[in-house]
Amino acid sequence: MTPEVRAFEYAIGLFSVIIGLAVADIATSFHRLVRRGPRVDWDPLTLLAALYALWIVIGLWFQIWRIRDVPDSRHFLFFVSIFAELFVLFLVAAASLPDELEANVALRAYYDSNRRYFWSLIVLYQLGFAGHGAYFYTHGLQAPWVHLASNFVIPLVVPIVLLVTKSRVVHYVGIAVLFAVTGIDRASFAIN
Repeated sequence: MTPEVRAFEYAIGLFSVIIGLAVADIATSFHRLVRRGPRVDWDPLTLLAALYALWIVIGLWFQIWRIRDVPDSRHFLFFVSIFAELFVLFLVAAASLPDELEANVALRAYYDSNRRYFWSLIVLYQLGFAGHGAYFYTHGLQAPWVHLASNFVIPLVVPIVLLVTKSRVVHYVGIAVLFAVTGIDRASFAIN
């Protein structure tokens, strides 16, 4: 095992904890909702937003693997910047479903009241992700322009649109676009 691989394995330990906490938060919140059963007024849009949060958490796990051979990713300040991006991603996951449950839970009302916060966090996360992407793609990683658009431009522009609009139809379409674009882009990713 090379020193670079050992260093990456050491660095990814803390990232794993944060990603695990994000997944656990979504799972725990969903579990609490399911346990409430008939006292929950379910809303597909809220669940899709939570699923998208989970989707980007898993996607970032695959993205982090792609930088394992980039030496600069193991320097302290760069490590802190990736940690900050992961911290924001944890906040996205934590905001996707309600934590404090009242006697009756209306997920549509939750989404409507939480929409701006949730999509603001997504925009903040995407800005950090795009900043890191710009760094990596100018320092050795190569990708076609369509990959850059599907990885950075569309996932930033669509959440900005969702942040400023209340239309549920636009939100359904926007989330579908985000799933499609990132899914097609990341379909070939592998950890090997």
